[in-house]
Amino acid sequence: MNRRDFLKILGLFALSPKKIYSQNRNTKNAVVVGAGIIGSSIAYELSKRGVDVTLIDKNLPGSGCSGSSFSWINATYPKKPYSYNLFSQLGMNAFRFVEKELSLDIKWNGSLEWSSKKEDQEKLIDSINELKKYPKYTPTSIIGYKKARKLEPYINFERNENIIFSKADGAINTNDAISKMIDAIKKNGGSVLYPCQFEQIIDSNDSFNDNQRTSTGIFKSENVIFCNGIDVDKSLNTNFLKKPRPGVIIKTEPTENTINSIVYGPKIHAHQQRNGQIIIGEQITAPIRENSESHLKRISNHFTNMVDNSTYLNSSEILVGWRPIPRDDIPIIGRFKSKSIYVAVMHSGISLAAIVSNLVTQEIVDEVDSKLLDDFRPSRFF
Repeated sequence: MNRRDFLKILGLFALSPKKIYSQNRNTKNAVVVGAGIIGSSIAYELSKRGVDVTLIDKNLPGSGCSGSSFSWINATYPKKPYSYNLFSQLGMNAFRFVEKELSLDIKWNGSLEWSSKKEDQEKLIDSINELKKYPKYTPTSIIGYKKARKLEPYINFERNENIIFSKADGAINTNDAISKMIDAIKKNGGSVLYPCQFEQIIDSNDSFNDNQRTSTGIFKSENVIFCNGIDVDKSLNTNFLKKPRPGVIIKTEPTENTINSIVYGPKIHAHQQRNGQIIIGEQITAPIRENSESHLKRISNHFTNMVDNSTYLNSSEILVGWRPIPRDDIPIIGRFKSKSIYVAVMHSGISLAAIVSNLVTQEIVDEVDSKLLDDFRPSRFF
């Protein structure tokens, strides 16, 4: 997609995501597989448009990768190429609308990132300079540790003079968001079923409907949308994803206010929710052979080094999330081989949920193809 098309659509979204909808009011039905942040967001938007939607999950809503994610909404430098980065920027914008609709718990206090190794720090600065060459990017600047300490008085920035400040970034309470979306889906007439595991699609003689066999019975629907993360390849017999990577997330008991924004240091990253709970993740892929206590000890040591006057973490949850990583690291969004089967799987689900749900709903309800999704279609793999 060319830059002009992107910026035209960006202009529309600056007003409201609803501005690009047509007025197709035909009643439709859909089954959404996977009640993480992507599946719940899609089911919520579909229910708003009058679709008879059923959201299913093999366990509890938010019990997969979404519930054990760091919950960072951003459009920072790792999101390449430009089409992906701009898509993430639109995702941040779209979340502002959903935040107002559902009173979501999002702290838009930005993020601070730095490294202790000179080589890594130089790469970080190079990445930011590359980001600033894009036609449009989120507000990003390089600040010194004295200015950073004014934003985060308790963080040890190791006297670093090249800290990346991404002013527009946000941190969301993901489980709270999923819960509010599910309540809204039910209020709008939709259904949410769990535990209910998708098993297979059964061939149907009806050209407008497919049958889905699940652990609780057979559903007949004209649309089935797969948002089930690392299970998507098994569900569709595909090879979309890399081997999933585990990541440890520690959630603490509520504590006094220590962290205002998202801090992304040399070993760990952390933010604090409004309820006082601190969410902490690691830069490394989790050593899965270690037990929960080992994870807690390792991350607590890093935390006490990064946060002044901190003590051993008082954890409420120690989670390991398995991240769905597309083979080319780019989101997978669109119809798969037939009109009735749709896929929406990505690692950046937290950042993209609001924009993805708007555009998927547009494609299904209004039966139009969104140019914004051209670079993310499943067809690139076959």
